[in-house]
Amino acid sequence: MLSIVNYFRGSVEVKITGTFPERFLNVCASNGIEFWDLKRMDCTCHRARMRPSGYRKVAPFAEKTLCQVELVKKQGVPFLLWRIRKRYALILGFICTVAALYGLSLFVWEYEVVGNELVSADQILRQLAEIGVKPGLYGPSIDIATIKNEMLLRIGELSWLTVNRNGSHATVEVRERIPKPEIIPADVPCDIVAAKDGIILRVDAKAGETKVKAGETVTKGQLIVSGAVSYTEMGSDLEIGSEFVHAQADVYARTWYDLQAITPLRYTGKAYTGREKTRRALVVAGQRMNISILDFSIYENCDKLVKTTSLKLPFNVTLPITLVTEHYVEYEPVEYLLSVNAAAHMLKTALGRQLGERLGEGEVVDANLRAEQQDHALLAVLAVECKEQIAVTVPLDNA
Repeated sequence: MLSIVNYFRGSVEVKITGTFPERFLNVCASNGIEFWDLKRMDCTCHRARMRPSGYRKVAPFAEKTLCQVELVKKQGVPFLLWRIRKRYALILGFICTVAALYGLSLFVWEYEVVGNELVSADQILRQLAEIGVKPGLYGPSIDIATIKNEMLLRIGELSWLTVNRNGSHATVEVRERIPKPEIIPADVPCDIVAAKDGIILRVDAKAGETKVKAGETVTKGQLIVSGAVSYTEMGSDLEIGSEFVHAQADVYARTWYDLQAITPLRYTGKAYTGREKTRRALVVAGQRMNISILDFSIYENCDKLVKTTSLKLPFNVTLPITLVTEHYVEYEPVEYLLSVNAAAHMLKTALGRQLGERLGEGEVVDANLRAEQQDHALLAVLAVECKEQIAVTVPLDNA
């Protein structure tokens, strides 16, 4: 950093010759003349760098200490500007370049989407482009409030959006809407029904009238605890009144799952040949121009890797030019055989994921995995007995 500052302020390199050059340096230091990068060439000669203003003051000190100070080199922006002061075309070109950079920085050429997980960045950028927010947009004309309102109407999964512009680069920050769980108010009459088929193990009813007992079989949607509570006369079945309540209960049941998965024992893989090709293109303001000189033919079987690089200038100025590099890697299709043990392990893992998605917080009581080979495939069947909570609260229709 100090060297950059010195370059912009300008400096000179001097050669100090004399019987005692150290005396000269001491006098300079005592009079506030800065010098640095001191190098001892021999006992009578030293080299150092100093400010141009300091160099103009050293002649009396050199004469006093019987030394000679010779200018060796000038370096820095002030000397560069002095040398080109009469090169009008160069100065005009520099001014035009600065003006062009400033003009380009007023336009947005690159957009980046952050904060999204469920909604893809491509979908957000497409919707932005439809409302006019696309590369080449004049930056000061961006109306964040209007963009936010329009985008929230177009993409219902978003709850918040803003656009932050930094030079010719814009960052689109989004927040996705978190779906609220459906909660039925406590004062709404409800029933408890079975979420799936099973055999009742236990019903812990806190409110409502229980309709099933332990050991009974229930089917999905069957009423377990009713929110319509009826009162009978003591010692008889005569109904003397009723009320509707918000039924609450924990219902535990035995449930069963039969899951299947199949995988081929023969599959086609890739054997890379080692041959590769690279093609490059420039995309200027949305228009693609291939810059590959030779005739380019793509392999019949290959992997394609695409890398895009936006061209940028200093001060965060992004040019409307993108370099696209396409890398093609050739391969030959090869048939591989999968062992039965490896296939069984894959199927077991896949079935475990399926069971976890269906079971939720329940627990497995018993499991039986069976695998059988069918032609060139392996079929795995998982039979599982579980214990889980099957209560589901639903509004009482006739309340």
